[in-house]
Amino acid sequence: MSNPIGAPATRWPPLPPDPPEPPLPRSPWLPEARPASPASASASLMIEAPDWLAQRLLEQRVIALSGEVDEETANRVVAEFGLLDASGDGPVSLRLSGVSADLGVALTLVDALDLMGAPVHVTCLGILTGPAIALLAVADRRVAGRHATLHLSEPRTAHGIPGRELETVAAERARQLRRLQERIAAACARPADEIAADMRAGRLLTAQEAQEYGLVDTTEPAGRPPGSPPS
Repeated sequence: MSNPIGAPATRWPPLPPDPPEPPLPRSPWLPEARPASPASASASLMIEAPDWLAQRLLEQRVIALSGEVDEETANRVVAEFGLLDASGDGPVSLRLSGVSADLGVALTLVDALDLMGAPVHVTCLGILTGPAIALLAVADRRVAGRHATLHLSEPRTAHGIPGRELETVAAERARQLRRLQERIAAACARPADEIAADMRAGRLLTAQEAQEYGLVDTTEPAGRPPGSPPS
C-alpha cells in the first residue's frame, strides 16, 4: 500500500536504534565517587574535589596522605607507587600531613617504599605519630616542616581478639614491631633498643630534634621565599 501524498516514507522492517555512546574511561587508581545528595549542588563539588586533586598530584608524581591511613588507602598508595615507578625514573614526592597508621599498614607502605626503583622524597607536616614515622625514616630524602612534631610511640593494641588467639596475635605483633624498630634504627644509625625505649616512653621530637635524631635530613625554615630550594 502506497503512502499518502505528503506523508514521510517508512521502512519495513524498521532499523534498530544506534547503540549508546560508551562512557569515558575512568582512572583505575581513583575510587568511585560517592553519589551526591540531590538537595545540595555543592555536595558533588566537595566529593569530586579530592579525586580531581589526587589525579592532578599524581600527574606531577606527588602522593599526599593525611590523617589515619587505613588498609584501603594503603593499598591505593601501593598501586600509585607502582604506577609512578613504572612510568619514569624521576623522584616521587610523598607528602605526609598529620599522618598516623597501624603497624601492619605502616609495614606495608615501608615495603612499598623499599621496592621503589625511583627515589622517594618525603615531606612531613603537622604531627607524625607511631609506626607512620617509618615512612619518613626510610625515604631517600627526608624533609620536615619547621613546626612538625614526630611522636615516637608504640601502636595501639588490637581489640576483639578471641582469647585462644590472643597469644599468637600478640607474638606476631611483637615480631612486626621489632622489625619496624630495626628498620627505623637502621635509617637513623641508632640501636634498635634505643628506638624501642623511646617508643615505649612516647618521646616527642621537634623538627630540629628529629634532624639531630637522624629521622630527618633537613627542615624547612620559616618564611622561606617561594620557589627557593629547601635548606
